[in-house]
Amino acid sequence: MENKKEKVADFKTAISSTVRSLSNSEKIEVSFGNESSKSDINSIRLPELSSINNKLNYNQIRAIADSKSLRHRFSDPKIFKQFEPDGNISKQLYRISEKIRCEKIGTSYFKGVKNNIETFYQNRISGLDLKSSEDKIIESFENYLRTKFLDFENNAQIDKKLKSYKKNLKIKSIN
Repeated sequence: MENKKEKVADFKTAISSTVRSLSNSEKIEVSFGNESSKSDINSIRLPELSSINNKLNYNQIRAIADSKSLRHRFSDPKIFKQFEPDGNISKQLYRISEKIRCEKIGTSYFKGVKNNIETFYQNRISGLDLKSSEDKIIESFENYLRTKFLDFENNAQIDKKLKSYKKNLKIKSIN
């Protein structure tokens, strides 16, 4: 049991160091789950490390940490807020666009980060149950941006899930 606690502590230390490096900020605070943080502005909250079939969700945490670190590094909160649209879905799509933009910049510098994010995203979207049309719109939009800007490839199952919205997202060429 002590060995597992040591491994979790070592992983948290490694993730925290990676976050500081990717975000280009030594002052950034990393918290997991419900751990409290001193600052909301200069902190990144990650999910709690949880066991899934006796295996910790290392890949998920790494990908989320990478994505949030890139957002911290390449996004200006004041500018983001200045141009934020009204409406729930519009705000979600705007947030997704900014996340993908930051991931695109960061993954051009850090190839391992791209692998972490792509693996996590493929696993996440494969397990989604898209019942509401709002979820389909949001996930289709994110998927469209990921395939266009990050060169992610969908498997047949994902393409089938998002097919009905994919055609609406394609940009029509002007003749």
